[in-house]
Amino acid sequence: MTATRYIPQGRLPAVWQALGIRRPGAVASFEALAPYAEYLLLERGHSPRGVRRYLHDLALWFRFLEARALPPGPEAVRMLLLEERWAPRRVQGFLAALRGYYRYLAQVRGEPAADPTEGIGRPKAGRQLPQLPAPEELRRFLEALAGEKEVRLLSALARFLYGTGLRISEALSLRGRNLVLEAGHPVAVRVVGKGNKERLVPLSKAAQEALKPLGPIQGGAGVFTFSQGRRRGHVPSVRWVEARFREAALRAGLDPRRFTPHKFRHAYATLLVEMGAQLDAVKDLLGHESIATTQIYLHASRERLKEAASRLPDL
Repeated sequence: MTATRYIPQGRLPAVWQALGIRRPGAVASFEALAPYAEYLLLERGHSPRGVRRYLHDLALWFRFLEARALPPGPEAVRMLLLEERWAPRRVQGFLAALRGYYRYLAQVRGEPAADPTEGIGRPKAGRQLPQLPAPEELRRFLEALAGEKEVRLLSALARFLYGTGLRISEALSLRGRNLVLEAGHPVAVRVVGKGNKERLVPLSKAAQEALKPLGPIQGGAGVFTFSQGRRRGHVPSVRWVEARFREAALRAGLDPRRFTPHKFRHAYATLLVEMGAQLDAVKDLLGHESIATTQIYLHASRERLKEAASRLPDL
């Protein structure tokens, strides 16, 4: 592995700042992957979290090739998978990272790079139904946020995510100009999601109420920003929000894995389906490319209803 090199925050290239990576030199091959990281962020519209996951998989791949003195190809992929013994879903993610990178080299950069995943079977992974927080747990979680200095920001963000189903990266990228107003009050938001596709998301009553404590937001100002200290007016990072949510869940005695920003997105979608919303409408609201991705919420809704029915007492 190459020697660790620390780059002061002020001189850190923009791509690493956007990804929340302060020491790219600490991971071998990260700095060489900067152009690809920019491509995923700007051209493909991937979230910073997704890009970080791809970069870590590619770094693992390059380390494996170097340690075994192997050329990139299907045989090397099979050897790595045999060593790691990952679960099917993890294998799928790793193969997607390799496939995307080598297609980028061939199709975007014009380099003679063959896809090393060619001929590798994709394991089938059963869909895991999202474990959603119950209303009482949500109240406990929101009460626990009161222990945070930025309680107004965090409480508004949690309620907004629950009331819109936006990805956390989408919510944090919102500006005043993205709000659609009627009689001076926000009723919808224009969201730029994956693939730089714009969609209009109507605001539920919960989402509208979440925005009220933030006051009027103008033009290019961020919707969700720090309210005090030297960071006042700046938009927090995804990692900062995730960390604060985790700490609040732990204080409330709750499982932090069920109180991530993404779980609020799951809760929003499942509740829509339970209330009778059509899957194609939910698909458009969430910004899914395929209806197959949205169908998990139909299964989740059925499971929740079956669980509720199973609790009925015997007569």
